[in-house]
Amino acid sequence: MKNKNVIFKISITLVSILIISIILLVFLGKKERLGYLSEFKLISSNNSLEYIYDFRIKYYSEVFRNSDIYGVYVDTNKLMEDNNFIKEIKMYNKGGPFGYIISSKIIDTDKNYDIYYFLKVKKEIIFYVISIFLSLIFVYFINNKNITKKYLIYFCIFSIFIFSISVRIYWANQKELLHEDEYFSISFINSQKWPSIDLNSINNTSGKDILKSIMMPDASISGCINDIKELYKNTNDPQISNLYYSFLRLFFIGTDSVNIKELIIRGAILNCIFFLISYIFLYKLLKMLFEDKNEYILFFLIIMSLSPASITFSHFLRPYQMQEMFFIVITYIVIYTIYYNKYSIVNLLLTSLITGFGYLILTSSMLFVFILSFMLFFNYILTLIKNRRKQYVLYPLIEIKSYKIILYYATAFISALLVSRIFYTNFFGMLFNNGDRALTTINFSGDIFKLINIYAFNGLFIFILIFITSILIRKTKYVIDVNKDKMNLVFFIIILSIVYIISSNLISPYKYQLRYSGVSYILLLFMFIIIFSFIESNKKLKYILMLFISIIYIYRITDYNSFFYFYKKDNELDVLKENIPVYMYKTFYYNYVYGYTYSYSYINTNLYYTYIDDEKKLNDITNSNEFYFVIPMKYSNLLFKDIFNNYYKNRILFYDNTYLFKLEKINCN
Repeated sequence: MKNKNVIFKISITLVSILIISIILLVFLGKKERLGYLSEFKLISSNNSLEYIYDFRIKYYSEVFRNSDIYGVYVDTNKLMEDNNFIKEIKMYNKGGPFGYIISSKIIDTDKNYDIYYFLKVKKEIIFYVISIFLSLIFVYFINNKNITKKYLIYFCIFSIFIFSISVRIYWANQKELLHEDEYFSISFINSQKWPSIDLNSINNTSGKDILKSIMMPDASISGCINDIKELYKNTNDPQISNLYYSFLRLFFIGTDSVNIKELIIRGAILNCIFFLISYIFLYKLLKMLFEDKNEYILFFLIIMSLSPASITFSHFLRPYQMQEMFFIVITYIVIYTIYYNKYSIVNLLLTSLITGFGYLILTSSMLFVFILSFMLFFNYILTLIKNRRKQYVLYPLIEIKSYKIILYYATAFISALLVSRIFYTNFFGMLFNNGDRALTTINFSGDIFKLINIYAFNGLFIFILIFITSILIRKTKYVIDVNKDKMNLVFFIIILSIVYIISSNLISPYKYQLRYSGVSYILLLFMFIIIFSFIESNKKLKYILMLFISIIYIYRITDYNSFFYFYKKDNELDVLKENIPVYMYKTFYYNYVYGYTYSYSYINTNLYYTYIDDEKKLNDITNSNEFYFVIPMKYSNLLFKDIFNNYYKNRILFYDNTYLFKLEKINCN
């Protein structure tokens, strides 16, 4: 036994050294270094107007370069400034050393073209280290029947939290486009208006000023206070109250930036605070349910913290991370109060206050509370039947022995409406509006199973269903080393989550949208306990399965496609790079990208834009020797008018029935 402990301690020490080494490599890689382009190969030319070359990055440093550990990322701006004949530089793969250059002249392939770069540790390396560390923890569980070392458990709990926060901030920093509803959030907190743009006012207007006219940012504290006052009266958003918007507005103090990355990060930090509260109450809930069964506590903390749905809401500037927090908090408070008989006036007021805030987050929180109330009442009826009859069909999952408990929560949940009204003047107006909306969209969609499988269970949902079906057919009895009453509470939470998911799907306006049902997926993950309850006798198999599932969740977070509402810029659309004017005829670039993302994110803040709605005004733009021209397909015949005869027309893009051309005046001398 001593030898095993020594080996374990040595392994933990080595892994800790490895983690520290990776942290050092991350910081060392961030430093900007000088490399150069080489191995040029001409792959295409266009009538001596454009030359396209393949290239490879090489390095002056023998250590800090692209490798199995590091990916290389280049800063192309300085190179293009020093060599104005270079029109564009693109890398074939992110982190790779190979790319191509578009040049207006033949490149001297014997010359070194210096380029600045920095390095990032490859995410695969981080994944492997975490998997090794996690494996050691589970090996320790397998080899130690009595896991009582609190310092190790607390260290693991803290490590899971830090890792979960890091993942959220990392992906928020990688997100490049906003969903249309996120633009709504920014506009409502700053101006209490729907985002809009006065196209006729765009006359040689910088991209930065255009975005400011849409988002209307105000960095001042006084501006923030005034906005919060107006939000308290009416957000003018028929679906969302002032609570989330007020918090988000506070996090935008001190910036009037229209930089998408900065706005996403600020919103993500706020959502991470909500996640912190969720994490604390999630731990308290798990501790209550599983007591000293630390393997279950750690397992559920890992998969719940790394749930794709939860991570999605952390970088989505809408109140869904806040609502997920509310679901966890209210579930814990109600179950804890009933199970341990902790009724009091203070508890009643606290429950009412928290529920009132929950209603303000989103009115769909009322649906969750209603389902919770119904389940409490139903279990009260089952408890009465159980106490009065020797034979009964259904066993109550949570025993409610007095009608006073039902009245207690009825008082708390109904009085919460008054709390909501106190903190938001237009609460009932919002409530009635959402009620009417829900009644007009009642319809069930089978897409909900796809959402659950991908964003809750990472593709494992079908296996859970198969497992449950097989044990029902075989009538297998479960045996688990967890208090029976506590296991009933787990099943209570699972059913609560399932009923909410089905109900929210019925009334949601858009069926294949994660936000409506996804806020309760974190509670649905308790379904994994069903599998463990039937393999409890085989400890090693249970731990191996826990490890396998945990690694799947860790692996899935390395791919941004695992998340909803996560958008990267399309390089084929992000083409306004050169410092020349942009003229738009009866359009504003294009309307949507990916269906729900405005093209605002593609506005180059350094360029100047002009909107034209009159054909006669086209003569004004011919004074420019070079410019971008955006025109809908139905008006494209205008390009063949005499005023454009002296221009070389290079079609750069066709998207959403809109052309983007670059026009260059032909040199007649």
